[in-house]
Amino acid sequence: MKKIASHGDIEIFAPSYSRFSFLKSPYAAHQTFSAVDIYYGSFGSEAFSPVDGEIIGTQSFKTPTPYKDKDFTEYVIAVQQGEKVIKILHIKPEVSAGETVSIGDRIGRFVHNGYFIFWNDPVMHVEVRKKDDYLRARNDLCLAPNIEWTGLPSSSALELECSVEKINERYALLSAPYMTCGEVKGFAAGGGFIDGYVSCREEGFFGIIRPGGFSRPQASLEVKKEGREAECAGVAFSLFFNEPRIKVIPVRYGDRPLSRGDRVTINLEIF
Repeated sequence: MKKIASHGDIEIFAPSYSRFSFLKSPYAAHQTFSAVDIYYGSFGSEAFSPVDGEIIGTQSFKTPTPYKDKDFTEYVIAVQQGEKVIKILHIKPEVSAGETVSIGDRIGRFVHNGYFIFWNDPVMHVEVRKKDDYLRARNDLCLAPNIEWTGLPSSSALELECSVEKINERYALLSAPYMTCGEVKGFAAGGGFIDGYVSCREEGFFGIIRPGGFSRPQASLEVKKEGREAECAGVAFSLFFNEPRIKVIPVRYGDRPLSRGDRVTINLEIF
């Protein structure tokens, strides 16, 4: 397990084979830079505690869902550490109140419910909360990314020559030249790592993670294959420990605007 973020004395860890994102969600806590999403495994696979602490409660509730046969249930796991509580979502708990967990202990399994759109992967959502206020959506306890900063490009424009490595009904994964800061890898512009979903046509939910903190600029995006526009909804960026990939999202589930082996150019300008 590797440290990815902290709030005060509380440190958050993720598996060394995971990727993570602070901004790739419209969920309220991501808007205040107070949450991190950790991606690994598959739906139904085991999930591991990102923190040390005592389980003080688990809850379940029903979610909206536009998809037939999808589970409606969401879960909350609350782990107390000192005067704060770590709130964990999207994991069906296999722990109970009163148990003590350590970083890396199994706490449950990844679920797939009505909060997920079609291109979402299995994810653990993590926040640090005040002890008497950990259930509501909004949060203002900002997280500090654990990144050993070195110089990243300050240019507001990014052009990436990419190769399509994988494709399925939900998205395509592209490889491209990336930047590295310590153990963290990603795609950089504006003096920091790009993190989140950039839409081709609508407002997305992304930002820049810089040494001085987070920002949410506007952006323009072009995705081209062989010099022509590739019809897609947008692209998604994350932070990685392994070799990074860029996710290209189709307009509709099942669309395949790209094929494996295609050469693709992504032009992104932030302002």
